[in-house]
Amino acid sequence: MKAKRFFAAASAAAIAVSAFSAAVCAYDIDKDLKTGWSISATVPAEEFEGATTDSVFTITVTPDASLADTPGHEYWSIKPMINDTGWPFIDTLVGPVLSEGKDAYTLTSDTTEVKFTIPAEELEHLQIAGMAIIGHGITLGSFSFSNDETLPAPQAEEPQAADPQLAQTTESSVDSSTASSGGNPSTGVSDIFAFGSVTLLSAAAMIAASKRK
Repeated sequence: MKAKRFFAAASAAAIAVSAFSAAVCAYDIDKDLKTGWSISATVPAEEFEGATTDSVFTITVTPDASLADTPGHEYWSIKPMINDTGWPFIDTLVGPVLSEGKDAYTLTSDTTEVKFTIPAEELEHLQIAGMAIIGHGITLGSFSFSNDETLPAPQAEEPQAADPQLAQTTESSVDSSTASSGGNPSTGVSDIFAFGSVTLLSAAAMIAASKRK
């Protein structure tokens, strides 16, 4: 009985170690894509086995920061595609930000990893054909995925701070306008109306006086 329990425990431990190894195992790409868009790397289809639409995929990258001083090449991007005829670009990944041209995903000079989830249709195709990757200004490190991780929530854009000088100028303009018109910004119409009313009253008084004579 003790021997059976020992072997059962050993077997369970071996399965746990195997599962843990599979969870942390990453596929090494190790490819410098440089800046010519002519170098590519592939991730085999078997690396997508066991993944689901909830799996979080991670590609580690090392941007070439020196490109910040290279006119025409001061940008970094990655373009994952299905490794099939025509290399169709996967523009439906959840997580990374599409470029302005919608033909790649933008990175920054300090990006160290790209995390994303893959919709069902594209994932099924990748599990058959694998992934091809090109890019600009980055070196690809490793590829992996986790079924326990979740994507971080996107950061909300911070509201732009109001220009205190502009606010002060606007406030001063309003104050001076209200002071000249008794509480409401002066448009000029009220002053014209007041002047016209005084003129009419004066004319009426003169006519009345002439009649009395």
